[in-house]
Amino acid sequence: MQKRVAQRRGNAADYGYPTPDIAALSAKALEVTRRLTELYGVAEWSKKDPLSMLVDIILSHRTRDEQTAAAYDNLVKRFGSWEAMRDAPTSEVQEAIDNVNWPEVKAPRLQALMRRITEERGELNLDFLRDIPVEEGAAWLNRLEGVGPKTTAAVLLFSSRKPILPVDTHVWRVSIHLGLIGKKVTADNAHALLQALLPNDPQTIYNFHKALLRHGQRICVYDRPRCEKCILTDLCDYYKTVVKPQ
Repeated sequence: MQKRVAQRRGNAADYGYPTPDIAALSAKALEVTRRLTELYGVAEWSKKDPLSMLVDIILSHRTRDEQTAAAYDNLVKRFGSWEAMRDAPTSEVQEAIDNVNWPEVKAPRLQALMRRITEERGELNLDFLRDIPVEEGAAWLNRLEGVGPKTTAAVLLFSSRKPILPVDTHVWRVSIHLGLIGKKVTADNAHALLQALLPNDPQTIYNFHKALLRHGQRICVYDRPRCEKCILTDLCDYYKTVVKPQ
């Protein structure tokens, strides 16, 4: 019976926090943020408005940053305004973004979102998200088809500086390796768990996101992490249990 109870507890930790000491996890999250921000530098805030950020984030799904930037620029040059893009033939929008993955899905999705926003708001504009509480803005965006937790959080944090954490595949993977969250936590569930470890401060949340994103792209990469180049090995559960078990 004791073994069964212990196993259940272990499984529960895999799907939540790996330790009940939340204060220690919060301290680790802040120390990770401090070290990586010092290493990579403080990232600049985006100057995009919320609607432009929504377009950018949808284009970025499963697409490299340079491809996303090129597709975004193509849309701006070709149509001149989001209203013109909304009303253009879908084939023209798809052609403008044909360098991203799944342009045949993203073009109609973007236009459908723009029509929905126009119908509900009376104009194609999401600047109101900057002036309402973050919970209200998140609920509004989450109602839109094709807009999930990561997109919602990215729009609200990056363009409105709201205290909400986007968790992409890099942030998710690095957080699991470090032991900030359990090894079986899904990317969607990681949003709330990780945000609860951080202060309710947009700059700190932004620094954490950018720090782990950069680290996941450069050092803590998928499949074969470059642990020999990592400055976080003393804090990392993966390093202590897999690379050099204690």
